[in-house]
Amino acid sequence: MSNTVVETPAVRAKADLWHRWIGLWSGDFPDSEKFAVGDTIIAPNLVCHLAAYEMPESHTINSPGAVVRWIDVWHSYFSESKMITTVGPFVSDDHVIGRWSFRGVWQGGKPRGATAPAGTEVFIEGHDILRLDENGLIAEYWVGDNLLDMYGQVAAVRKPQAS
Repeated sequence: MSNTVVETPAVRAKADLWHRWIGLWSGDFPDSEKFAVGDTIIAPNLVCHLAAYEMPESHTINSPGAVVRWIDVWHSYFSESKMITTVGPFVSDDHVIGRWSFRGVWQGGKPRGATAPAGTEVFIEGHDILRLDENGLIAEYWVGDNLLDMYGQVAAVRKPQAS
């Protein structure tokens, strides 16, 4: 049994939205363009679902501008940062889902209590689930990542010791 994917204009548009989304997270757009890109892919009344630890309050990430500002804060912690798609994107009528990896050089600061030296290389993986509204904009966003692993890489958490 084989699966055939039919690439329609709607599927291409959703895949393009995914690539612009990852491009925002990867820092692919100059400062003069990233807010405009956010406006073309994110609904003005975004609902965001985030883990609580060391993340902004979910209700504050509720618009294209808020997302771009949050991404800017994320980028301020790293140099040489790059996010790439590793699986997908998978698209349905109103969802786009993909897996990504992020690599960067930590510059210090957040998360609280990190003791690794600035210049520590970090790597994390995760997946994003994007629900699109009737206009094809990101209306709802769920992130699943191994941020706790990054906290270990920058020595913000201690690994359990064998007894």
